[in-house]
Parts: sequence; C-alpha cells; structure tokens
Amino acid sequence: MEFGIYDIFISLGTCLLLIALLAPVAVRAGLEDKPNERKHHNGHIPLIGGIAIFLTILAVLFLQPDYNLNAEIISYLAAAGLLVAVGAVDDRYHLNVKLRMLIEAIAASIMVFGADQWVGNLGNLLSVGELHMPFWVAYPFTLVAVFGIINAFNMIDGIDGLSGSLALVTITAILVFTNVSPLVNLLAPIILGGLIAFLLCNLQLLRFMPKIFLGDAGSKLIGLTIVWFVISITTGDSRNNLNSIAPVTALYLVGLPLFDMVATTLNRRRRGVSPFEPDRSHIHHILLDSGFGARAALLVILALSVLLALLGILLNKSGVPEVIQFAAFFALYLAYSALTRRALKIEQASTTEQYQ
Repeated sequence: MEFGIYDIFISLGTCLLLIALLAPVAVRAGLEDKPNERKHHNGHIPLIGGIAIFLTILAVLFLQPDYNLNAEIISYLAAAGLLVAVGAVDDRYHLNVKLRMLIEAIAASIMVFGADQWVGNLGNLLSVGELHMPFWVAYPFTLVAVFGIINAFNMIDGIDGLSGSLALVTITAILVFTNVSPLVNLLAPIILGGLIAFLLCNLQLLRFMPKIFLGDAGSKLIGLTIVWFVISITTGDSRNNLNSIAPVTALYLVGLPLFDMVATTLNRRRRGVSPFEPDRSHIHHILLDSGFGARAALLVILALSVLLALLGILLNKSGVPEVIQFAAFFALYLAYSALTRRALKIEQASTTEQYQ
C-alpha cells in the first residue's frame, strides 16, 4: 500500500472548509432535505456532501505538483462530475427515474470508452477456465454492473453515516489488501479524506460544523467511484497484468449494499410495487423497527460489511476455487434474504396486533 497519507489529511481539511462554505449557499438555494412522513430528522439539512467531496477531489488533484492529467483521470472526473451535477439537480427538483438511469448509463459509457475500463472477464466461475466476454456482451454487462453498484449505495443511504461508512470500509479494504491501480492509488486517499470529513459533519462529531447529508449527488459519486475502483483491480486492469483479486472477490467488497438492494427490490416486486417505491424493508429500517438505535444499527451493519469483505479477501488469498467463492457468496445472500424477510414478517405481525 503505497500512497501519500498526507493526501488524506489535506483532503480532510479541504473538504471541511468546503462544507463550511457550501452549507449556507445550499440553504439559500433550497438544496436541503426537509422532514416529512418518512424522514424524521430535525430541521432542514444541506444536501452538499457529494458536491463537497467532488470539489475536494478537484482541488487536491490540481494542487499536486506532479499531477498528470491522463485519459483515465479525465474520464473519471467527467463521469463523476456529470453524476454529481445531475444528482444535485435531482436533490433540488426530483428528476424522472428514466432520466436518472440515462445519465448513469452515460457515465458508465464514459468509463468504458474514455478510460478503457469494463467488465470483460468473470474469472473461473465454473472451473472450466476464464470466462471472457466479447465486447458486445461486456458493454451492456458493465452498464448493469455500474447501475447496480451506484443504486446499491444510493438505496442503502437511509440513516446517518451509513452509505459513507460502507464506502469507507470498501475503499480501505481495496487499499490494504489489493495491488491497486495507479488511478486508485491517486484518488483513494483523497476520497477517504473527503468521506471522513463528511462523516464528521453528518454524524455531528464536530459540533462546530453544520450537519449535512450526501444527497443523491453524493451517493451516486460514491457508487461510481467504488465500481470504477473494483473494475480497475479485477477485470479492468487484467489486460495490463495488474489483476489483484478474482472478480468474484469484488462481490464481497460491496456485498452488503448489494444484498440490501437485491433483497429490497425483490421484496417490492413480490408486493407488486415499483422497485423505486420507498418502503421500510432496508436492513437499517429492519434494525430500527426492531428496537436498535440509529448508531447501534450503523455499527451492526458496518460490522457485517467488514466481516463480509474480510471473508472475501481471505477466500481469495487462500486460493479457494472461484466457483466455491461464488457459491458461498450466493449462500450468504440467501441467508440474508431469509433472515430479513422473517424479520419483516415478525415486525408486520407485531404492528398488526397493535392496531387490533
């Protein structure tokens, strides 16, 4: 793990400064999250987390004396900037779902065609050799992967600190346990500093700083960044002999947000409602409705995410066949789905009894 630790602190300080400057601007512009029947926070909270982190990335990058503006960095900044800009507009005006999906597809296409990063190899999932996909299959597969990860982090962003902390776990695991690509080595410390600054404000660990939310701009920025990092340390850089972990191992690094997204989406489909229809079937809602406080729920989910990431890394480093790694991941999802469905039924039955 070779990267400048000082970049984390520079990014942390820069992001805190930007948050202090942007918060009053967001209030005047109406870029705030207001309490309603689903959201029970106190007051109007500025939705500037994603904007502050993205501006921090730009500021720290351009301040570096050896800064090299190559095609991949330009592509990342273009795709991330697009998502942050549209996400901020969505936070303010609530855009159509189809338009948001189109923008995410454009961002993914920038990654594929601008940075030459896509999912072209699924690894030895069937124990018959590497499963390489032709580009006409790999391109739509990559679009689905990008859309899935972005929305997994967007959908799980339901209590203070959750999406940002999960991203912190994933990026830290990538830095500590994998042979990172040049882009990850450059950007990860900056993003870690930005995430830490956001969490200090979001969780109100710095009382003199304003409380802020990520907003859709932030959760989508996080999702894009993580899927970009994951592809670059698996399939994306295998063409350049930088492959660090098996593609299936990457699933473990983003496992909990994926579990939550898939289980919640299927639960909504079973009830005959849109996958984008909000409800209380996310893991954080289940824990809250079971009596956990918000901080306790956050710690439980983070512990599960850390354990899942460590399990994936351990299986990969131990040389466990990829087909077994995948089977284990799928079995863990089935267990997660069964447990959360049971918890939902118990909670629904309890609620019904209270009103009878």
